Amino acid sequence: MRLVIISGVSGSGKSGALHVLGDLGFYCTDNIPVPLLKSFAAEIVPRNDPAFEQVGIGLDARSRPSDLAEVPALVQRLRADGLSCEIIFLQTDTKVLLSRFSETRRKHPLTDGNTGLEEAIAKERELHAPVINTAELVIDTTRMSVYALREQIRERVAPRAPGAISILIESFGYKHGLPPNADF
Repeated sequence: MRLVIISGVSGSGKSGALHVLGDLGFYCTDNIPVPLLKSFAAEIVPRNDPAFEQVGIGLDARSRPSDLAEVPALVQRLRADGLSCEIIFLQTDTKVLLSRFSETRRKHPLTDGNTGLEEAIAKERELHAPVINTAELVIDTTRMSVYALREQIRERVAPRAPGAISILIESFGYKHGLPPNADF
């Protein structure tokens, strides 16, 4: 069984990334609380059900901080149980997030009467620190279109033949700076 956890700051493209996983044949669920993730894994791992051979789960900042801090240990336990588990974290520049939220009617999940948007984004980054430190892949969606994000998720997550290596060669101009998603 393979479990791919998609997490990141709100507005960075988590829902779009989960849709790509769904298109690739993954069983997907979004915004699952961390304690339910434990229960979900405990329920589906012993079944060996082909419907749950590939699972994509979205985690966001609405989970309690103590629960998000448990994600690295949970991932380690799942791997120890023989589950292929990976985390993909999506991040975006704060200025771009402010722009994205101004263009939509949706409000940030951590805003309320006392917390403004910029403060909520900073708080969310702080809450996600344990998750981002555990992620195998961090994608910066600041200058990325929805289509480019979909393609990157597809390239990185789609099943490959055993022993196949994945290399991405990208052309860029120094006057625009290094690409934000460059690994080296």
